[in-house]
Amino acid sequence: MNKRIIFYSSVRRGRIKESDSAETHYSIEPFSLGAIRYNLEKRGWVTYYATLNTSKSLTKTIQLINEFKPDIVYTYGSTTALNPLLCRPLCKHKIYKVIHGWDDVYGEIWGSVFGYIPGLFMDWMEKWIIKNSDGVVTLSYYNQQRGRTWGVESHFIPNGADIPEIDPSQKTINLEGRFNLVYTGSMARWKRTYEICEAMRHLPKDIKLYLTGGYYAYLHKYFSENCIYLGYLPKQVQLNVMSQADVLVVTADQDCNAKLQEYLRFGKPILGYDGRLNLFFKNKQNAFLTKDYPHAIQRLANDSQFCKMLTEHAKNDIPIYSWAEIAMQFENYFLSFFKGEKDVLRT
Repeated sequence: MNKRIIFYSSVRRGRIKESDSAETHYSIEPFSLGAIRYNLEKRGWVTYYATLNTSKSLTKTIQLINEFKPDIVYTYGSTTALNPLLCRPLCKHKIYKVIHGWDDVYGEIWGSVFGYIPGLFMDWMEKWIIKNSDGVVTLSYYNQQRGRTWGVESHFIPNGADIPEIDPSQKTINLEGRFNLVYTGSMARWKRTYEICEAMRHLPKDIKLYLTGGYYAYLHKYFSENCIYLGYLPKQVQLNVMSQADVLVVTADQDCNAKLQEYLRFGKPILGYDGRLNLFFKNKQNAFLTKDYPHAIQRLANDSQFCKMLTEHAKNDIPIYSWAEIAMQFENYFLSFFKGEKDVLRT
């Protein structure tokens, strides 16, 4: 094989253009596909990032595959993930493997955003994507279990996180609570962030929650004196905010999220939703998972030894890989489709 890969994305509001190099992609998104793509190129791969403008069109997809001649088409997102499979009989270049990167529960998200019937449609489509792709990579134990019920064994590769390099000169925001919680990232309704925002109304005013990320209007009614929205922050400003936190928060009912590994790098206690996160954490051992945020936050604020125990256990229990190490895991999986397992590169 020639180690050529197309990252084939269904992302609607992506910031990456098809003309962007892997280095540019990484400078904008130094995580997930941006980090994997960049580090694969450092390992000798030739990469291309296909945006929705291409992936939504079978004609453009066929043209790209014929011209680029990929060994791997790595599909990411739900909407267009079947297209490289549908168009393969029409391509002159047919010797490629379609590997799907499976993060979310697609039907649940579509149901939350678009309604019940679209959610059912995406449930059906998700199953077809997983059953018909040549291979599946997932960072979710929950999805791995779901795939097994369909007769598909997904290959587990977690998110990565590099050690944060924090520039103290970018500390432009000071957290002011006696006890400070920080949430970063998307606050879409299906992330359930509104629940912890509402919970802050039932806590002393010197316990504060700070949220960073894009604005969602529906959340405005949940904000209060001790639930503070900081907006979308430059990365270094965000890192300085996170470094001041007493607790880092994840509210989605998911067992995978890039913020999990990033949070763990900071060595802070993690507060999360008591659901699928139990597949990733051990509750009250290396994270505190709850559906009663006011009670849980009060305990964390008043029990420093409990916080210390959560942090120490998380450090010992949960391995965190750099993005370079994650890219190597992807390379080994990709190469396994073209060589016997014993011949796959391990270094």
